[in-house]
Amino acid sequence: MTRHRAPGRRRAPGAVRRLPDGFSRLSASWAVKSVASLCVVGGAAAALALPVGAEPGAAALSLPVATTSAVEGRAAGLAASRSAARAAQAPQPAVSAPADAAPAAPDQVGIFGVKAVAKPKPKPKATATESASSGGDTSAPKVTGISAKCSGLGLTNRAAILCTAVQKKFGLASIGGYRPNAGEHSTGQAVDFMTGGSSSTGDAVAAFVLANASTYNVKYVIWQQRYREPGGSWEMMEDRGSPTANHMDHVHVTVN
Repeated sequence: MTRHRAPGRRRAPGAVRRLPDGFSRLSASWAVKSVASLCVVGGAAAALALPVGAEPGAAALSLPVATTSAVEGRAAGLAASRSAARAAQAPQPAVSAPADAAPAAPDQVGIFGVKAVAKPKPKPKATATESASSGGDTSAPKVTGISAKCSGLGLTNRAAILCTAVQKKFGLASIGGYRPNAGEHSTGQAVDFMTGGSSSTGDAVAAFVLANASTYNVKYVIWQQRYREPGGSWEMMEDRGSPTANHMDHVHVTVN
């Protein structure tokens, strides 16, 4: 009697070998994998145990992985070479700063950087003799406008202000101003303060005008045949032939 076989399945020739009883297919697969793992581990151990004098090809297989210190040393050498290359390529300054270009430290003076300054000595007060020789009180009176007398003398504004100050301080009744063909009198810059024959009055007027020359823009003064500019000294003039021409009876003042 012939056995019918399932289509598509063929049995290998020869006797069929079966696993021992109690040895399942799963157990067989695990055993095969274990043997393979042991072979791999054994091969690695054999590679690490190659002698120093082994062939280059074999020795290359047994070289251990580079240590951390070797890697760090190689990285440091590479960084140093890059730094040297950058330093060589860095542009050099075209001009070097001079040695004295640095700011100088300020000197320390006093507390909080303030230097003590000596208090100036007060000016000595004039004695009675000095006041008399200079014409007495030389303080300028307060002038708020031009007096009626001085405004009608044909004077410039500066000359009219001086005229008003002298008239207010000394109470002079006779004052001369503009005159044609008479030098600075023709321009309104000159004023004649008549003293009435009193030398002391003339001295006082001359001293007052010179003491306040900057206030009234005084150019020069003539009194008793003497000429003087502000800040200078008296100088004798030539004889002009008469007391009035020699300014013996009046003080002549010219402003700028």
